[in-house]
Amino acid sequence: MSATPALSTPADTGLHGRQIIDDQAARLSVNCFFNALLRETDLASWHDAGSKVPAAIQAPAVCITLPSIDTRLWLGVRYRSRCGRHQFRLPIVRSLAQGAAEPIDLTQAASEVAAEARIFPQAEPAGRAQFLERVRMSERNLALAIDARRDDLSALFSAPLSFVQAEQGLLVGHSIHPTPKSREPFSDRDAQRYAPEFAQAFALHWIGVRPQQLHGRSSLPHTTSALMQALAQRDGVRAPDSAEHVAVPMHPWQWQFLQADQRIQALRQSGDIISLGCGLPGWRATSSLRAVYAAHSPWMLKFSLSLRLTNSLRTLQPQEMARGLEVSRIRETPLGQAFSRRYPHFQVLAEPAYLMLNDGAGNALPQTLVMLRENPFRAATSENVCLLASLTQDHPGGAPCRAAQLVRQYAARQQISLNSAAQHWFERFLDAVIEPLLIAQADYGWLYGAHQQNLVIDFDQELPCGGWFRDCQGSGFSQLGAQLLAPWLPQLGQDTANVIDDDMANRLFVYYLIVNSCFGLISALASDDLVDEDSLLAILRQRLIDLRQGPRRDRGCLNYLLDHSHLWAKGNFQCALIGLNETTSEDPLAIYHRLANPLQTTEPLS
Repeated sequence: MSATPALSTPADTGLHGRQIIDDQAARLSVNCFFNALLRETDLASWHDAGSKVPAAIQAPAVCITLPSIDTRLWLGVRYRSRCGRHQFRLPIVRSLAQGAAEPIDLTQAASEVAAEARIFPQAEPAGRAQFLERVRMSERNLALAIDARRDDLSALFSAPLSFVQAEQGLLVGHSIHPTPKSREPFSDRDAQRYAPEFAQAFALHWIGVRPQQLHGRSSLPHTTSALMQALAQRDGVRAPDSAEHVAVPMHPWQWQFLQADQRIQALRQSGDIISLGCGLPGWRATSSLRAVYAAHSPWMLKFSLSLRLTNSLRTLQPQEMARGLEVSRIRETPLGQAFSRRYPHFQVLAEPAYLMLNDGAGNALPQTLVMLRENPFRAATSENVCLLASLTQDHPGGAPCRAAQLVRQYAARQQISLNSAAQHWFERFLDAVIEPLLIAQADYGWLYGAHQQNLVIDFDQELPCGGWFRDCQGSGFSQLGAQLLAPWLPQLGQDTANVIDDDMANRLFVYYLIVNSCFGLISALASDDLVDEDSLLAILRQRLIDLRQGPRRDRGCLNYLLDHSHLWAKGNFQCALIGLNETTSEDPLAIYHRLANPLQTTEPLS
């Protein structure tokens, strides 16, 4: 697999190749869009094989009725999932009340959906228009990514991957989102330089900042300024005398963006900021784009980026950064050490320091924030690891997803059936990732937003054997957690607003870990005909029962999973259509909705 594929344009592939890539991007985008729509609305009806459907559609199919505009949208269904991630067939067909039917593309279908008054009526007309543009651009961006990585697809979906290869192999993004590859205001050239799916390396821009213009915090013995000075030297930059200026790394795109900010201009004119030039050209975006990795650095860096990606403007906030300091301190407590002994192969990556600039009046500039995240993925540790989202993403060419291909390889090596291999692989996944996080909640009161992009899995050949959770922005504590940690961290949550009531804790925690991550994996494996979803759901349910029967401090979350007929899930379609900035929402549950719990019912989620 090439480490840095050549940048490509649509003309590179020829007309026939271009059409294939456009068709692949359309199919993947349709899956993401309609899975999100069906999960959050009640407009769909399902039609089994043999049902009467429009001529261009092959049953089984789904029909989305849009009553306000007397229109129906039809899609063939390759796989219907109880866990809520279905697989559709093109074309999309629009049928009108008078009976006429015609194939349409995703942009046209999205326009019809956005025109339906029943779908999130609080969305403003301007927001709906912007939503349509993001749908169109997301599909186009996905086509560009597939084009750039077309020679790497076989390796990305079947060969052992290093940490950074797996991170930069996430081509599709969120599998249940109407605009998974939207990114504003990135240009194509910006994306080709800095977006992970283009697999390019780049250098950071370093600046020197007078100490009085900096605000930073560290939970380590070293100050953030000292950590940055050391990192600058490791990155090939001659760090200035820290009494005069402290070396601060900047994402090159963000640094260019900040040049138009009058506060930054004033700091440069006064000499409070000086340019130190570029460091080594070995930095690469991880799957989250604003978090970057280099093999030569003991730290990954996470930056504020003035971009809107999917649901959020990606500028960091000091409150979020302080959560990383809490997690780092918890690891040093007796509770943290006990958890590490209990699950030595699972780790929460610490984010122990951050730094940002102040303007001339002493006001913080969050758009300059940079955070340090520990980097264990160096040398041998970086080999044969993969984030969960890259394991479950759809293959552009329709081949099995990466997780399914690993199961097939394991079955062939062990000479066992695909069904047995899939069940054993899934049990190992529960051992490596799901159980440690459930116990962190039930016995310690720690809540980690473990969605598919926040879980990195370690492998022993084809089998999961360990894992990491990353992104302490998405961490919190239940009332139990605050109580247990009070002897060592009596101020827990005061600066971070992440000690939450049990009802909210259960809903948020279960959405990320179970609905998004675990159900997403179950759908991915079952849709490739390895195993049926009922078998994997039964394994998951039995694991939950076994854990609940143990000496738990808090069974509330396990009870919620096992006993409730409905779970709560984040409404990515709603969030995208109304244009909500998720990270600044006062009520995180405002965009959540109920869905049928497949652990309790034989009915699909949608």
